[in-house]
Amino acid sequence: MMKSVKTKTPYLSIGIAIVLVGGFFGLQIPLKQKYDGIMNEATAATQFVAHPIDAEALSFLESVRGSWTVHSSESPDSIFAEISSVTGIQSTVGGVVEFHTHKTLPYSFFDFGRNAKESLVATVTVIASPSSIDGRVYHADGTCFVKLAENVVEVFEDSENGLVRTLYVKAKSGEKSN
Repeated sequence: MMKSVKTKTPYLSIGIAIVLVGGFFGLQIPLKQKYDGIMNEATAATQFVAHPIDAEALSFLESVRGSWTVHSSESPDSIFAEISSVTGIQSTVGGVVEFHTHKTLPYSFFDFGRNAKESLVATVTVIASPSSIDGRVYHADGTCFVKLAENVVEVFEDSENGLVRTLYVKAKSGEKSN
């Protein structure tokens, strides 16, 4: 009789382990589905690619700075400072590039802290990321810009006072530019 209890004990332990592991993963399925939904929204909202400022982009940026109207300029940029405080991404040009090109990591069944941080960044990305006409964030040392529309460009620059954001607007034909 004692022998049959000993032979059943390993099976009982294995059965309990299987139930516990199944329960662990089973409880995470709804979390993973919600995470994947947020990740898909963030991916759809931000299809930015980092693009170094080459000669053509530099010429375009010089033209914008030289002949377009400054619609608004803020130093330090309060919007990105808020994004930075929520996500932990630095409030610098490098941080702007990182934010616009961030690819959400796949769900981890074992790293809940990473899942929480990635969900937060993805949610903020969906809310705060602008549209771009060419899907690029152009960048070089201390400067980056995004073409929001044919006649609107957002430029970020690092400065001693923090991140500066300037929004340039091209005057319509027949209108006078400042």
